[in-house]
Amino acid sequence: MSHSLPLSVFLTVLFTVTALGYLGFAFRPSSTGVSRVSDVFHVLMSVAMLAMPWSWGMTLAPPTLQIIVFALATVFYLVLTLGSGRYGSHEHHGPGGSGRLVLGYHVVMMAAMVVMGVMMLPMAGGVSMSMPEMDMAGSGHGSHVSWSGWTPISWVLVALFAAATVWLLVRLIASARIRQHPLARLDGVLLLLMSAGMALAFIPTS
Repeated sequence: MSHSLPLSVFLTVLFTVTALGYLGFAFRPSSTGVSRVSDVFHVLMSVAMLAMPWSWGMTLAPPTLQIIVFALATVFYLVLTLGSGRYGSHEHHGPGGSGRLVLGYHVVMMAAMVVMGVMMLPMAGGVSMSMPEMDMAGSGHGSHVSWSGWTPISWVLVALFAAATVWLLVRLIASARIRQHPLARLDGVLLLLMSAGMALAFIPTS
């Protein structure tokens, strides 16, 4: 996917921050197995997203591998959401609100990564540039495939993640009045950054 250079740099910096943040969570000695798996998925998502705007992005995070990994992540969060704690608990859901609701949002977020991987498959497969309704272009920092059918889907995801960003920001502000563990607040900030980054990343580029 292709974005302007300033936006590409901004997304790379943003997702580098979230990758480092969740990497720190993953190496916490007191973390549970479920939380550690969740943190690893967030690190992988951040790495895929920070690489996405650049020409080397598909070498670091091939679309087919993204689809497989984030399909597994989607199932993982779906099981946690529907399991009501039967399969283990997720320690840090960010400040305020329902843990199940946030887990449900993780299902949507990982499913969106699967969609992004599918959107990028034609680039990895070397689809012919003459293919009807398909436009392939390259630039110094990225490349994109635009199919007319993806545009409305992209805008739906932009609206979804923009709304989620507002929701997470409201929760974060409301939590300022509540005494919470600093890690919960940090998780809320990281999730907010990821949501905002996803909204920006899905903006159609053509």
